[in-house]
Amino acid sequence: MGADMKTQLLNDIHKLSLEKYISEIVGSVMEGMLKCKTSVDVAACVEVVSALHQRFPDNFTLLLSGQLSKNLQPPNKQYLATLSAEQKEKEESARITKQRTYLRIACELWLVGVLRSVTDGAAALSSITTNGVEAHRDGVAGFVNTTTSTGNSSTTKDQQKKKDEHGFVYSVLKDLLANDMEQFINLPLVASFLKNYGQTIMGIVPRKQKAAAEQHAESIALEIDPESVVSPDIHGLLTSLMQNYYKSVSRHMVKLHKAVKKMERHNNETLFARGELSEENLDMPDLPEDEAANKQSSMVSNSGNAFQQDGKESSNVGSQGMWEDEDARKFYEDLPDLRILVPDVFLENQTVKKDEEEQEKEQQPEEEEIIENEDVDPLEEAIENVEDAAGDEDGSTKPTQNAQLEGFIARLPNCANRDLIDAAAVDFCYMNNKNARNKLVKALLKVQRQRLDLLPYYARFIATLNVYFSDIGETIIAALTYEFKGLQRRKNQDLIESRVKNIRFLSELAKFKVTPAHTIFYAFKVALDDFTSHNIDIVCNLLECCGRFFLKSPETSARMSGMLETVMRKKNVQHLDSRYSLMVENAYYQANPPDKPAIQIKERSPMELYIRKLIHEDLCKKYLDKVLKQLRKLHWEDEKIRQFLVKTFQKIWKIKFGNIHLMAILASGLNRYHSDFGVQIVDGIVEEIRMGLEQNIFKHNQRRIAVVKYLGELYNYRMIESPLIFDTLYTIVTFGHEYGRPARERYCPIDTPNDFFRIRLCCTLLDTCGMCFDRGSSKTKLDNFLVFFQMYVLSKSKPPMDVDFMISDTFEMLRPQLHIIPTYEQANEAVDRILLEQLKNIQGTDKVPEDRMEESGEGSDSSSAEEEEEEANQLDDDEEDSQDESENAVEGDEEDVVVLKKKQEEISREDEEDFEREFNKMMTDSIESRKFEKKAAMLDVPIPMNLRGSQDRRTIARENNKPETGKMAFTLLTKKGNRQQTKIMEIPSDSVLAVSTRSKQEAEREEQKQLKQLVLNYEEREEAAARQAVVDERAKLKNQTRGKKVLYIPGGGSTSSGGGGGW
Repeated sequence: MGADMKTQLLNDIHKLSLEKYISEIVGSVMEGMLKCKTSVDVAACVEVVSALHQRFPDNFTLLLSGQLSKNLQPPNKQYLATLSAEQKEKEESARITKQRTYLRIACELWLVGVLRSVTDGAAALSSITTNGVEAHRDGVAGFVNTTTSTGNSSTTKDQQKKKDEHGFVYSVLKDLLANDMEQFINLPLVASFLKNYGQTIMGIVPRKQKAAAEQHAESIALEIDPESVVSPDIHGLLTSLMQNYYKSVSRHMVKLHKAVKKMERHNNETLFARGELSEENLDMPDLPEDEAANKQSSMVSNSGNAFQQDGKESSNVGSQGMWEDEDARKFYEDLPDLRILVPDVFLENQTVKKDEEEQEKEQQPEEEEIIENEDVDPLEEAIENVEDAAGDEDGSTKPTQNAQLEGFIARLPNCANRDLIDAAAVDFCYMNNKNARNKLVKALLKVQRQRLDLLPYYARFIATLNVYFSDIGETIIAALTYEFKGLQRRKNQDLIESRVKNIRFLSELAKFKVTPAHTIFYAFKVALDDFTSHNIDIVCNLLECCGRFFLKSPETSARMSGMLETVMRKKNVQHLDSRYSLMVENAYYQANPPDKPAIQIKERSPMELYIRKLIHEDLCKKYLDKVLKQLRKLHWEDEKIRQFLVKTFQKIWKIKFGNIHLMAILASGLNRYHSDFGVQIVDGIVEEIRMGLEQNIFKHNQRRIAVVKYLGELYNYRMIESPLIFDTLYTIVTFGHEYGRPARERYCPIDTPNDFFRIRLCCTLLDTCGMCFDRGSSKTKLDNFLVFFQMYVLSKSKPPMDVDFMISDTFEMLRPQLHIIPTYEQANEAVDRILLEQLKNIQGTDKVPEDRMEESGEGSDSSSAEEEEEEANQLDDDEEDSQDESENAVEGDEEDVVVLKKKQEEISREDEEDFEREFNKMMTDSIESRKFEKKAAMLDVPIPMNLRGSQDRRTIARENNKPETGKMAFTLLTKKGNRQQTKIMEIPSDSVLAVSTRSKQEAEREEQKQLKQLVLNYEEREEAAARQAVVDERAKLKNQTRGKKVLYIPGGGSTSSGGGGGW
């Protein structure tokens, strides 16, 4: 019956033969009416029904009128009496929903003339004849066992005519409202009727239209259509019906309001008098003790004291308790007892008698009207209200007492810890009187808006005094509640600090059980009803301050959990900005933290903790030797300690990035004494690099950078050789690519074209140890890899700026004169040429031994002077340790001890033989290379003394200052008689004389450098020998003092090894 099916239905109505299916059509029309929710669907439904009425006016319209009048009848009271309260509520709710739709469509059909009166309807086709033939009895559900409204009616003809004159809508509404003058269940139907047809049928002018007419000083004239079905009589009857129903509803609401106000006033009096509401004083029915009772409406206040715990104390400390930790629990629960600290005479509270208070309350009006005044501060209003309630102050206070009180109040803002605020509570007891209490209340209420840190301490102060001076707590709660209501009437955003201070003060007092629970929930509900702007701040501050306390308290847990669910639902439904959304989430999870298991701290042995302290805390350049000695002194035979050390040295990403080279020094130092330990470290590092290439997890990128740098540092400190570095470099750029070669046309899932992290790995490794590959075969290998690396970079997409700068910096540091290949095709051709040359070299000659010798030579040359000094120091330490061990062994035996050093002797002999072999080869090569050198002609003419030094100076000046002109200056020496003469001649620099002279000068400079290096090496060897002699002398002295003989079988192992190390 909706708008989308209107056209098809109208065509079917005009074309199809439907006379035999009238009852089925009526039933379907009644079902389709219930699906018309919008105005467009209602209009389409009216048009379809009108078409059916035009074609079948004698049977369809009568059946439709009967069914509509039946569905719009009031419910059967006898049937409702048999239902329970819950079933009755559901039944009435379903009936109201159904009748609201039927009433709207019936009004539309009545206005267009389809429906006329209730008496026109027929319940079945049995009483209707079509063309003189009686139709069959309709068996549609809902039409059986019903009485006809025409033939079998019990009304008289006069009554039928009278009803016909009133119309269909009036008859239906009169029957509905006549039986609903007590519970007013049909009020939604009346509201829907007036909303949709108040102007059309009732002639009610909307308020907006009336206001616009008054603004323009125009009069509104109601146009009466003479042909309309709404005659003046029907209009008067409907108006009278609605006015009578409105008066009945008004009387009922006023009666309920008075009853609620009376109950509320009675409960407040009981609450403030006794501190709790007992079941005897409640004029409310008993509620079931199930979960439904806990989900009552937030409009109803709590029916009991939320803080009665029957003397039971539970452990509410921790992540699932109401307190964060033990200190918080002590702060809010362990209050000082003033009766122990103060004499009883100072704790007497002289209050007004209860009878006089009750008389004053009876004289007050039932409900105080709060006058809005935007110019008055709500806090000032609250304080004035407190002063009015307190009455006249005691004027008998002495000036000295006033001075003491003012000094005490001035000292309160400085009481920012528990001890000071407890001492202040004790001090106040000695100046206690009515005037002092009133001034104290004013001072506590006037706390600065920015000093939110004082509110917990002020709340503790009030809670401590409230035990013996209850009027302080009651007055402050009343003032804060009054201020809260005043702030809610003002929607200004500039009062946000006052709102936050007010709600946090109430919340802190609630945690001390001074503020009743219903007051907090009332503020919570008011803020939730208008969950916008400043109210969001109120809700968030309330949850942060006392949300966890109420959620974990057994008495308020169910209600607070429901309020929290409401908060999250409102947050999800409303479109809050990011700031408010984040505030709500933080407040929610602070009040209701998620259940997480406690983090289990890994238990470590004392030895493991000591190793971690050495590595993670003590390791630095200054204490490097100390840490190395301590690690060497560990019990390396213990497998657990050994495995822990291996794990620590392999997980280099847990070390500071600046200490990676120090870890490499430690690993190199320990590898000299525990070679298998070094092998395990290198294997773990290589495996970690390969695993990173396989997984390619983004969060492990920093770890992978640290591991690659660690590998480069291990090469710098001679733990690994260059082949492993080059294998790692090629593995990084080729792993996962088909045929072991990256290419643009082949896609690699673990190394996508827009992934540049492998480039970072290569640059990090080259920056760490690439400068060592500057001679021999390693230089050639690095040059070849740089070409391959350029091809790998060009096979990817255009790198970002930081990666591009990193590549440029690496090339600039390693090969400043390197030719940068611009295109991928050129780089691919260069790689093919390199591979072809390597293939020819492999097929021609086997150069593996030479490469190994050159690489070993490079490794030895790459050591720095600092490493040699460290080795010397470590060697001294080793000698001292070995001597101490030998001395300990001597002390244990009385006989002579023979210490054999055969292993050292064999090692020294091997070193000696290698040295002799290398030296002989070097001398032979030198002699062979000089056999075919041409002897230069010696100049037998002596050079003047004044030209020897000047020649060198001129050469240096020419090289440094003079620009290149393509010529070389020579000094021509001639002799005329007995006098020598000189003349400057310029010869082209490409001539044979200039070239040979230049090459000779360069050869002489190179020879001088070599001689200088040899002299320096000789001096270093002499110093090392001197140190070794001192060590030997010291050892001999120690052996002599022991009085034992220690026989050494001499072999010169240490001396030989020391001399060989210098070469």
